[in-house]
Amino acid sequence: MLLRKVLSERTITIVDDSPDKWSLIRLLVDSVVRSGGGKDADALYASVVDRERKVSTGLQKGIAAPHARTSGVEGLVAALAICPDGVDFDSLDGRPSRLVFLVLSAPSESTRYLKALADVAAIGTNAALVDALAAAKSPADAIRLIDEMGGNGVSNGM
Repeated sequence: MLLRKVLSERTITIVDDSPDKWSLIRLLVDSVVRSGGGKDADALYASVVDRERKVSTGLQKGIAAPHARTSGVEGLVAALAICPDGVDFDSLDGRPSRLVFLVLSAPSESTRYLKALADVAAIGTNAALVDALAAAKSPADAIRLIDEMGGNGVSNGM
């Protein structure tokens, strides 16, 4: 699963409160920058917000995937916010998003970008994994769960 290869404990955050989606996107972007995945948090945030304002990236079954292709990152980077109480992401099914995956890629990484987004969608088809991740107590727990239960992602890690 390509998505697992670009997530790390440093880019996974357990969110104890209930922020709005814009604050949560900012938190995810800041996580990417702190981990060394990007340099200009304001520019990355603007790219994601621009994309999000065109069409919400709230999917279904408690998943959201804000994303953007931007020259502000090299390669492919990702972050995950685990929000047990959920965040309103204007999702397709109207349910709050408990797992919010940020996916950013350089413009030249279109194939890997799409594979990572497909991995997010694949996680959404595994209700047991979604529930387990939403209950994760630490980033290390989340990584372990993805490794154990999420190995059936659609990408091959290219």
